[in-house]
Amino acid sequence: MAVILGGTRFYAPGTEPADEAVGDENVIADPVSYAQEIYEAQVVPNITDNAVDLVTLLDAIDADPEQAGAEHGHRNGDSPFSYPVRVTGTVVEGTFGEAGLEVEGTGDVTVGVQTGPAITGTAVRDATGLVTFEMFLNQIDFAAVATELNNQVKSTVLAGTDFEALLGSEVTVLGAFTYDDPAHITITPIQIEADQ
Repeated sequence: MAVILGGTRFYAPGTEPADEAVGDENVIADPVSYAQEIYEAQVVPNITDNAVDLVTLLDAIDADPEQAGAEHGHRNGDSPFSYPVRVTGTVVEGTFGEAGLEVEGTGDVTVGVQTGPAITGTAVRDATGLVTFEMFLNQIDFAAVATELNNQVKSTVLAGTDFEALLGSEVTVLGAFTYDDPAHITITPIQIEADQ
């Protein structure tokens, strides 16, 4: 059984490779090291360069979700679009694992910034379009990239951020989110700056 599973590729619905997809000899064998290598070198610059103002983006999604996704976001298969985003707001108390962010212009949509200790989701991996399922041997390796990118967020951004001290302060957050809950946006931050 182990031999069979070891040589088997698993595909999420909608992510099956085309006939010309890379062979097993070309897939990334060490997803954790790969994620560590690309975080600062590729992922952070990509999100920084392509981040859209959150209010502008929510307006675009409200007007035409598919067009907004095609223009500003990325997704793997049929999963929801993930977006690189920039937003300025006031830090307030949030739910467990999040700091709340009061943002002018979001209407009834609430905004949170992940604080840890657990960082959930795949937004940082998916928002750039740099990492696709076909680059890996199986779903486990593909998921490992998202986990390690989130670990990089914890060590490079969240470890040095005191959210308690920021309560009531205006901050600008650069990061990514997956649009899977129209009523609440959860941003995984790659940068948090207190406005002067």
